[in-house]
Amino acid sequence: MKPQNTQERKQAFFTFLGYYALTTLLLLGAVFFGMRVPTAQNNKLQTQVEQFELENNFAISFSNHSNEVKNMLDTINKPGVQAELLDGKISENLKTMNNMINDSTNSKKMYQDMVQGLADLQLAKKQLRDASGKDVNMSDYMKQIESLKSDLNQARSEANTLRLQLMATQR
Repeated sequence: MKPQNTQERKQAFFTFLGYYALTTLLLLGAVFFGMRVPTAQNNKLQTQVEQFELENNFAISFSNHSNEVKNMLDTINKPGVQAELLDGKISENLKTMNNMINDSTNSKKMYQDMVQGLADLQLAKKQLRDASGKDVNMSDYMKQIESLKSDLNQARSEANTLRLQLMATQR
C-alpha cells in the first residue's frame, strides 16, 4: 500500500530539510561570529593593554631618572658638594634619559621638553655657581682695594711727613 501523495510528501520533506539546513547554518554562523568577534576584539584590547603597560613602565622609569636628576640639581649648589662630579653625573643621567626616548613613545615631544628643561636648569645652576663665585671674589677684591687704598694714603701721609722733616732739616 503506497500513499497517493508521495510526490507531495517528498517535496514537503525536502522543503523542511532545506529550511532546517538554512536555519541550522544561520544559528551556526551566528555562534561562529559571536565567538570570533569577541576573540578578535579581545586580542586587540590585549595589544592595547600591553602597549599601555609598556608606556607606563617607560613613564615610571623616566620619572625615576628625572627625580634623581632633580635631587642632584637641588644639592649641587650646597656648600661642601663636589659640583663638578655631581655635574658630570647629571649630564650622564640626562644623556640616559635622552636615549630612553624613542619614536614609539606617544608623548615624545613632552619627554624631550622635560630633558631640555632639566639641561637648561643644570646650565642655570652652573652659571649661578660661577656668578656667585665672582661675587665672592669681587667682594674680596673690593676689600683688598680698600685696604690697599688706606695703605697708600698712609704711605702718602708718611711720605709727606718725611718730606717735611727733610725740608726742615735742610734749612
